[in-house]
Amino acid sequence: MKKLTLFFVLFIACFHFYPQSFVRSELTTTLSTPWEMTLGPDGYLWITELGGEVSRVDPNTGAKLTVFKAADYCPGYPAEQCPACYQPNIGVGTLGLTLHPDFLNPATAFIYFAYSYNSGTTTSPSTKFKIVRLTWSAVTNSVTAFNDLINQLPTGYDHLGGRLLAVTQNSTNYLYFSVGDNGVSEMNAPGCYNPPTLNPNNYVQDTAYKNGKIHRFNIDGSIPADNPIPGSSVFTRGHRNPQGLIYNKGVELIYDIEHGDRTDDEINILESGKNYGWKNIRGYHTDDNYPGEAASISSFTPNPGITGDGLKEAFFSWCATPQPTVSNNADWCTVAPSDGVYYNYNGNGIPGWDNSLLVVTLKNGTATDQEMYKFQLSQDGLSLVPSTSVSPNPVRFFGADQALNGRLRDIAVSPDGNKIYLINNGGADRDKITVYTYNVTAIKENTIKSSELEVFPNPAETSVNIKTSSSISKVEILNLLGEVIYAKNGHVTSVNMVDQARGLYVLKVSYPSGRTALRTFVKE
Repeated sequence: MKKLTLFFVLFIACFHFYPQSFVRSELTTTLSTPWEMTLGPDGYLWITELGGEVSRVDPNTGAKLTVFKAADYCPGYPAEQCPACYQPNIGVGTLGLTLHPDFLNPATAFIYFAYSYNSGTTTSPSTKFKIVRLTWSAVTNSVTAFNDLINQLPTGYDHLGGRLLAVTQNSTNYLYFSVGDNGVSEMNAPGCYNPPTLNPNNYVQDTAYKNGKIHRFNIDGSIPADNPIPGSSVFTRGHRNPQGLIYNKGVELIYDIEHGDRTDDEINILESGKNYGWKNIRGYHTDDNYPGEAASISSFTPNPGITGDGLKEAFFSWCATPQPTVSNNADWCTVAPSDGVYYNYNGNGIPGWDNSLLVVTLKNGTATDQEMYKFQLSQDGLSLVPSTSVSPNPVRFFGADQALNGRLRDIAVSPDGNKIYLINNGGADRDKITVYTYNVTAIKENTIKSSELEVFPNPAETSVNIKTSSSISKVEILNLLGEVIYAKNGHVTSVNMVDQARGLYVLKVSYPSGRTALRTFVKE
């Protein structure tokens, strides 16, 4: 108890002067089904939108410039629709975008992005994806050249993947592209393929097929000589729906983010030649939470034709539980992670956030929110800092605003590290850019008298109650790091704390007058 009391005293001292919070705002930018958002070294947000469109947005004003629209964009044809199950259309869209690592150099001011096109004819269509390269002029603020870089990238009825990432590793510039398994889940929609062996997710282990893989190209679209399979773009295999790629420049690691099937959404560290298991091996290798998983692991034999081949366990797995029997996906604990960014501002950004991954999610479920996760990394980036009741890892943000924010498709961070930009496609009143601005507020005379606010019981077990003589406009609860774990507008009198870890918390109450009050309490 003495140790807890010491933490309590230190917490009050630190928090009283430097509580952290975020101010939410929205840019007025009009967007149409955005998918990628990348903050360029030029200070602008680069975004892909429906119909093969690339836009550039001023993050300060929201002003948008449409810089390119692909004339050969293909929205798919009715003839390509699946004749069975729920008859899904062929997968199409404008997906990932990335900028050349030396984008500010006029000689390499290249934009790379992926979109669907018809590789066949109008009478015999065959929709595929391609990666194109745009040449950008910062003088005229316009695209001056357009080049097809990589064609014949696969699509299917679901699980497209589609993230692009240009990075410099070992002094060489590479282009990574993620492709999903392209198949419909047999658990969720049986009968889409007759026979079931036609489901493309059966071929993610086969290096003759491009689906279910992370591909690595040279920056000019050619195949690197040191790829694990000579003459092949395949870098890793065994992926279900890899929608995110994050680069940790300090240690030159790439993290892949992908959706599981009812369980085991994953973050993976990409390593040349490795096999990430899908579809018989999912998430962690020791939980045996999928029928036959342990047997698949024990019987795995490396492919002698793949340099470095071997099973690679997930770096992190959400929902590492046995397969649920319920059919309603809202009840599954998967979060549907999309993309993320590596956060590191050398002590000049948000305190305590350096060397972390920020990952956004798409799913508003029974126990899941459309929100942002912060994962604190070890110094070498190969593991997570251990989670404790006082300092949980990961930490979740912005879930209380999911009705406003919608399905979070991508994330970017301002050059100073103090603004978080989020884009959604669907799930809100419109597709938009939401901004969370970090601020540190000194608690001065604006705080009301302590006698006007009570929090009880303290310590709390299942809930805390709020008693005040004034009307309340907003209630927030913050953890030891000052991170908001609960926020709700209106006159709140009780907050459920059942799902929160043991530790110290601050109750922050805002009043219509603009004044605030803080109370510390302990959750047992």
